[in-house]
Amino acid sequence: MNRILVTGITGLVGSAFVVALLRERDDYEIVCLVRAGGGKSAAERVDSIIRDECAFDGCPECADAVLSKISVIEGDVTSIVPSELAADPMLQNVNIIFHCAADVNLGKDPTGKVFRINYHGTEKMVELAKLLGVKEFHYVGTAYIAGKLRGTAIEDNPVDNGFNNPYEESKFKAEFLVRNSGIPFSVYRPAIITGRRSDGRIRKPLAFYRILEFLGKVKSHRCSKMGVSPDSWVNMDINFATNPSEHVYFVPIDYVQEAITALFQLPVTNTAYHVTGDSPVSVRQIEDSICKILRLDGVTVDSENNTNSQGEALMSRFVGDLFPYFSSDIVFDQTNVRKALGDEILDWEFGVKGLETMIRSFYLDHFANVEWLQKVISEEPDRMPIR
Repeated sequence: MNRILVTGITGLVGSAFVVALLRERDDYEIVCLVRAGGGKSAAERVDSIIRDECAFDGCPECADAVLSKISVIEGDVTSIVPSELAADPMLQNVNIIFHCAADVNLGKDPTGKVFRINYHGTEKMVELAKLLGVKEFHYVGTAYIAGKLRGTAIEDNPVDNGFNNPYEESKFKAEFLVRNSGIPFSVYRPAIITGRRSDGRIRKPLAFYRILEFLGKVKSHRCSKMGVSPDSWVNMDINFATNPSEHVYFVPIDYVQEAITALFQLPVTNTAYHVTGDSPVSVRQIEDSICKILRLDGVTVDSENNTNSQGEALMSRFVGDLFPYFSSDIVFDQTNVRKALGDEILDWEFGVKGLETMIRSFYLDHFANVEWLQKVISEEPDRMPIR
């Protein structure tokens, strides 16, 4: 029996991985390190998240069986004392670590929280791994440790190309803690995680979805001031002040779940894997898809077009931290993924259809009570947006 110490089980990737692995394999047990929070104990949080994940995966009846293989230690990666935690009887016979806990704040880090969680938390987990004598260390990083690179990012031997934010830098440096630990490792680097391929749904929307939320709310406010129905076409006069990329890597959560679960079960060979898919979309496709569904005119993406409008100022304030990911000129190499899992696992395409499905599903699930949004996502528009 393999015993895995997992961090980040309450997150999007961690919960998806644990449920998938325990459904496939009877020879694994999970011990997870989890904070209490939101008025719930650590154990209560895990119970709730795993039940939600099983329901999302279409197997609510599996929740009890999955939970029976999970034990919970209440704690935080930033505050553990590795020498004390290593003596915990619950960690006896743990021989694998799957470290997924992270702070995904893409903005500034004035208090150092991002580095405390992503870098120093990993530092503590590596120290704990050595004390436990584990045989493998699995680390969930990010494809965007490539930072400001322009060109192809290879999976192995990453280099410092400069970073867009403390998140990227902290994850880059944390990965090197794992690489230099002397413990056999696998590194998984997802890109921008979005809804699953079949229906675009996602259990916990992050990052890109803030743009969808922002544009929906701004349109509602503008239409209210203008006295027009929000389900009609409206000129927004908003510019997304960045250079439009041809390579935005949206990666469906079910692909992330499938790929990481499969890669985890392979022999560990000190290898990194880009869990990004090989089907990037362009910013123009994203722009057209959002504006078509929301009935928005006057939304542009242009670093040279400074309108100085109130909408542009609001966009920069609330979602400006996402701008680098829509001007990124990185192509993510898939050599290691293809070698490990074959070309078939990459045989999917995001494209405009995937974009529109994802956008509609987000509004359907997370704005169910907003009548005008429910109307526009259920009807095809009579024309394409005007920039």
